[in-house]
Amino acid sequence: MKISTQAYKGARDFYPEDMKIRTHIFNTWKKVCTRFGYEEYDGPFLESFELYEAKSGEELVNEQLYSFVDRGERKVAIRPEMTPTLSRMVAAKHQELAKPIKWFSMPNLWRYEKPQKGRLREHYQLNVDTFGTSGVEADFEIVSILVNIMLEFGAKQNMFEIRLNNRRLMEDVYKTLEIEKDKWQQVGKVIDKKLKISQEDFVELLEAKAGLNTKQIDSLCHFIENPKELFKKLGDMSEGAREVERLMNLLGFAGLKDYVKYDPTIMRGLDYYTGNVFEVFDLNPGNTRALSGGGRYDDLLELFIDEKIPGVGFGMGDVTMKEFLLGWNLLPSLESNTEYLVTMWPDENPIYQKISIEVASTLRNKGKNTILWLENNTKLDKQLKYADKKGVRYVLIIGEQELKDKTITIKDLKTREQKIESLESFLSGLE
Repeated sequence: MKISTQAYKGARDFYPEDMKIRTHIFNTWKKVCTRFGYEEYDGPFLESFELYEAKSGEELVNEQLYSFVDRGERKVAIRPEMTPTLSRMVAAKHQELAKPIKWFSMPNLWRYEKPQKGRLREHYQLNVDTFGTSGVEADFEIVSILVNIMLEFGAKQNMFEIRLNNRRLMEDVYKTLEIEKDKWQQVGKVIDKKLKISQEDFVELLEAKAGLNTKQIDSLCHFIENPKELFKKLGDMSEGAREVERLMNLLGFAGLKDYVKYDPTIMRGLDYYTGNVFEVFDLNPGNTRALSGGGRYDDLLELFIDEKIPGVGFGMGDVTMKEFLLGWNLLPSLESNTEYLVTMWPDENPIYQKISIEVASTLRNKGKNTILWLENNTKLDKQLKYADKKGVRYVLIIGEQELKDKTITIKDLKTREQKIESLESFLSGLE
């Protein structure tokens, strides 16, 4: 019996062409984050089970967490998200860290769920967070980074939108609609599912899972369809409503307001969010799903320390981002980063190996990415075809005549032009 060549279900093999796409996504993420002054960090692949049990949400812990008991009888879990790890790290050194803290990371994460388009069990995720600023100004910066990332990938306004809601605002809505406090959490979880289910199923869940009566259901559905009316009525009485308005005003100052809209169905399923919450949606009709999500979490560090350190951030997955780029044809031409291939003249005379190795070594010492053909019994035509297939720009040939004349033949596989130069002048002229 041979072992299967298939990767674990929901995980991926990254062949070189896949790695080029992943590297492009990672480089774009890092470019924008560093532009905003954020620093990169990372944490362990395994964490204590209780770290997620405390705040990550019932569905994630009970249904999606990869967990096991290690040899030391400790219950541990593979990280399904980065925010708990980040919060633990900040809490551990909160007294010595300069605030506000502005960090980003690109961890590998795992969740046991059904693989489907845009969602796997394993993925990489950009996490961007800031701690130490309680005002909406921090929310503004985080949302600004989201918009700038999308624009850096080449996205236009008609390709995506950021949908915004506020947890505190929704609590005020529940109060106004006379929904009992012990039902708020379950109502929020049902609202969070609304975009993925029919209106009939939504109403049924509000009754069966959240325990709402007909009047409450009708009032809540009316608010979701026509939020401006109640939003205006709450006005300055609602801290959440003020936070939404303040955030939109700040985005207006930056010229980013048109990328964001208020949407009461955005709740975010995780239990630790406390204020503004938001998600980025792909507007491609063939891929209408969230690309990213985040929000404010002011109480999470209190799991570890008595001091209150407010935080806000977001996560953006590489799987959904790749689907977005493919759907809108935004992936650039990802060419080979190898500039030269030094051929090996098909002759057993060791002088040809010697000169080819010397040329390749000189090129590499000058910082040029170079492939050296290793065998001296391969026809030149095969070497050229290999270079062409690999996307190498220049092929260097030193054969009998070149060796005699101390020259080198340079073939440009992009323009199909060829020239002969003095070997010495070619090598000395490399920048």
